[in-house]
Amino acid sequence: METQSRRSLGRHWRAWLSEFAATAILLLVMVTLFRNLFGAGSVLARAIPSQDGRLVADAVVSGITVGLLIISPFGRRSGGHMNPAVSLAFWLMGALPGRDAAAYAASQLAGSLAGVAVGRLVWGEQTADPAVGFAVIRASEHVPWAAVFASEAAATALMLAAVSFVAARPRLSFWLPAVVGAVIAALILLAGRWTGGSFNPARQFGPELFSHDLAWLWVYVIAPLVGGGLFGLVRRRLPHAPPLPSSLQPAPAAPAVTGCAAR
Repeated sequence: METQSRRSLGRHWRAWLSEFAATAILLLVMVTLFRNLFGAGSVLARAIPSQDGRLVADAVVSGITVGLLIISPFGRRSGGHMNPAVSLAFWLMGALPGRDAAAYAASQLAGSLAGVAVGRLVWGEQTADPAVGFAVIRASEHVPWAAVFASEAAATALMLAAVSFVAARPRLSFWLPAVVGAVIAALILLAGRWTGGSFNPARQFGPELFSHDLAWLWVYVIAPLVGGGLFGLVRRRLPHAPPLPSSLQPAPAAPAVTGCAAR
């Protein structure tokens, strides 16, 4: 009995550490991407001079990165959330214990800081350049905070609708990483020009803290949590909604994972 309890605890710890590692990798990729898209003297910045082109590059790289992290050993071990709003929704939908949801969120925020810190070490002072800004996301100047809040909340709910629809159907679950990546890329393309397109508190947490510009942090943290929380509550009360697999179930050989991250 004691051995079984230790194994269970070990599985939980491995899942928490996997969320930390996956989120750190995601933020390192984002810092690297922004350094090359917006950094002075970057070959990629010269090759893609337009903002629309850079938004497309951002969307594609973000979607591919999230999809690959979901099917990585980290994603298979934890469900591949990398997003506190996703973990909150899965807890409300009964697919993640409350203790693990809190630990996931803490791991994701810590991973966000770690990923940006590694990016700062790798790329040096260029990451602090205002054009790069440690990969922080900013809304357009003319867009009010209420519109950004509503967009971030709605996009998070839409992302979770796609995730839960596919994850709850075993015949479709193999395609979940591709679906998540495609949905994230599409949402960034739709909203990124006006709101930046985060949909993930962990995506903004590290960049905001490193940039020392926290004016918008509350919007990008609270709005996805509101969207994820409302979706989780609504879906839990749907009478015929199929159950979701547990995020902590042992990972099969195929990528039947349960969560996702916006970039």
